Amino acid sequence: MLYDIFKPIVGVALHWYYRSVTLANVARIPRDGPVFLAANHPNSLTDAMVVGWASPRRVRFTAKATLFGNPLVAWLLRTMGVVPLRRAADERPADERPADPEVHGDAETAPPFATAPDATRNAAAFSAVADALAEQACIVLFPEGKTHDEPYMAPLRTGLARMALMARDERQIPGVRIVPVGLLFEEKAAPRSRILVQVGEPIDVNSLSGHAATVAGLTELIDLRLRAVTLNFESQEDAARIQLLGGTLAALLDPTTSITEGAPPLARTLSLVRRIARAQQALRERKSPDLDARVVHFEQRLRALHDRLAALRIDVHDVGIDRSASLGARFVVREVAIAIVLVPVSLWGRLTHVVPLRLARYLALRNVRALDEPPMRTFVIGVVLVVGAYLILTALVGAAFGPWWALLFFATLIPSASSDLRYGDRLQRVMARARAYRQFVATPSLQASLVADAEWIRDEAGGLEQLAAEG
Repeated sequence: MLYDIFKPIVGVALHWYYRSVTLANVARIPRDGPVFLAANHPNSLTDAMVVGWASPRRVRFTAKATLFGNPLVAWLLRTMGVVPLRRAADERPADERPADPEVHGDAETAPPFATAPDATRNAAAFSAVADALAEQACIVLFPEGKTHDEPYMAPLRTGLARMALMARDERQIPGVRIVPVGLLFEEKAAPRSRILVQVGEPIDVNSLSGHAATVAGLTELIDLRLRAVTLNFESQEDAARIQLLGGTLAALLDPTTSITEGAPPLARTLSLVRRIARAQQALRERKSPDLDARVVHFEQRLRALHDRLAALRIDVHDVGIDRSASLGARFVVREVAIAIVLVPVSLWGRLTHVVPLRLARYLALRNVRALDEPPMRTFVIGVVLVVGAYLILTALVGAAFGPWWALLFFATLIPSASSDLRYGDRLQRVMARARAYRQFVATPSLQASLVADAEWIRDEAGGLEQLAAEG
């Protein structure tokens, strides 16, 4: 019951904070049977929210068993289907435990700090998970065992592999599968950025044999499948550089004319980022000074275009727009008509939500120490403030105008806030497109110069990739 109530709330919260959550290959998640969803862990509690919302079936998480000490909390967690998991960190002295009150399912198997044998602790924890699998549960785990800001996956812990093999070999549970889920955040801390959820190739645990059927072998296989649906870089500098190349190239190679989207799909950008990384690695292995110089020159030209566009305040997606007068007139008429319909709704959403949402954002940004904290705090604080505001405002409307008006008022709240956020995204793109159009009409040579630079970059990118493929 509570799960069915909370899932739509999670969906609204995610789409209020992030502009879009795109799902890829979700059909790979089995609709029945015992399943582990193994996800990377870049964004703390937000990761659990995204995986739970994206899954087409009900999921269960694991949580520290110590959280079940409070009867009320224990009832809430059990009602939500949370599986208690006794972790190594929970056995440390209280002053040595990490302050991580998350409920999301880290697969931790670090050595124990208590006198109880490790095997005893693991047997009890893994048995609870096996019981859930025997009930055909879909359990979410984060095998990195921690959330972090690094541009690469942390080494996977062995807990997931041990649980899966125990379920197969000791409990004889048939049909256990592990499904990798890759989470890619465009800018995980930034409101109105985007998320891509990619589901990888499932692992049929019961069909494994040889090295793959060992804890080490299965962990390696999970790592391989997760890396196929995530981005991993050697350093933050490499990540920023290659993602800049990929994002800019995606816009130049696949220009979009959609005001609502405003950028190529994240899956397209992700594909280009991977191609760039592979091509650059292949070219570096050639150890050719001429090729190295050519790659450096290419990156310099692309970065110069990016910086020039930033200085002009022109979006890269608008470089090739048509500057004809007829197109400009149709653009203005269309956007004015849309504004006549959407602005009143958006203003209503802004009026009724500006206080709780602004306050939640203000409180969420205080004393931030990591990139995962702003969204996590905004979700937690925002739910409390928004629900409280809804109750107070609805009660005031009911007292002033009666219950039917109060019900109508309440029904407008979520749709109007969503409309305000979506129209805000659109308005930003409209203003950016109009700004580029005005500059190009005033100075046609400016657009011609930018288009020439873009065409050179497109051609050179294709040439370098072909050289890399030739080996």
